[in-house]
Amino acid sequence: MEKKYYCGALWVPRWIRKILSIKFNASCKIHDLDYSSTRFDREEADTRFLLHMIRQSKNSFSCEVVATMYYLFVRMLGKFTWGNKDSH
Repeated sequence: MEKKYYCGALWVPRWIRKILSIKFNASCKIHDLDYSSTRFDREEADTRFLLHMIRQSKNSFSCEVVATMYYLFVRMLGKFTWGNKDSH
């Protein structure tokens, strides 16, 4: 069975999702669940996503920079997949 890469919407090329998933797959999976539920609004889901990625970075400055960039990307483009269970 092939590993599921949770980082990035389905329209993002698979190779990019695979790279992002190396470090942040667990955070991305939680973010996908947050986006497909009504438990959190989009801003809360994105903030939780950033906090999870920062925890996964384990004080690595470069990982925290990537996490912040990914968070900003999600804040700008997440509105296109918010609430759509089939887009992740």
